[in-house]
Amino acid sequence: MQEMLQKISLRELRLMLAGLGAVLVVALAVSLLVPEIKKLVAAQKNVDVLRAASQDTAELEQHMQDQSRQIEDLRFRLYGDMADLPLKQVEAYIIGRLQEISWGTQVDLVSVEPVAGERVQIFQEMLFNVELVGRYDDLYRWLWDVRNELGYVVIKEYGLTRQDNDDDDPLLLANLSLASYKAVQR
Repeated sequence: MQEMLQKISLRELRLMLAGLGAVLVVALAVSLLVPEIKKLVAAQKNVDVLRAASQDTAELEQHMQDQSRQIEDLRFRLYGDMADLPLKQVEAYIIGRLQEISWGTQVDLVSVEPVAGERVQIFQEMLFNVELVGRYDDLYRWLWDVRNELGYVVIKEYGLTRQDNDDDDPLLLANLSLASYKAVQR
C-alpha cells in the first residue's frame, strides 16, 4: 500500500479523492431523492385518477371504494379484531384471547398483568407481563398461536426457567412481556 501511494502523484491522489467524494455525494442524493420521487409519482397517479374520475362519477366511486378497502385492510392488519374497541376493552380482549390460546395448547396461564406503557408517536403502548407454565413444545405452540391470532402483539422480553428435573421434557416457566399498540385519538 505504501509503495502504491508513493507511485501516485499528488495530483492523481487529489483527483481520486475528488472522484470518490463525487460518487458519495451522488449516492447520498439518490438515496434521499428516490423514495421522495416514488411518493411523488404515487401522488401524481392519484391526482390523475381523481381528475379523470371527476368527469366519470362511477370511476370516482370505484376509486373511493378501493381506497376505503385498502384502509380497512391496513387497519385490520394493525389492530385485528380489536380495531373499534376502547383502550380498557382492548386489555380485556387480549387477556381473553391469551386464555383461549392457553386452553388450546395445554399451557397454564399463571398470570397476566396489564402494565402502563409509554406513548410512541401517535400510538399508546399497552404492556402485559405474562407467566406461563408448560412443556417446551406446548409453549412453542402457544407462541405460534399468539403470533397467528394476535399478530399485532409483539413479544418485548422472554425468559424461561426450569420447574422440574425431567431431562426428557422439562416443565418450564415462561415470563413474557407482550406489547400491543393502539392509535390515540388527538
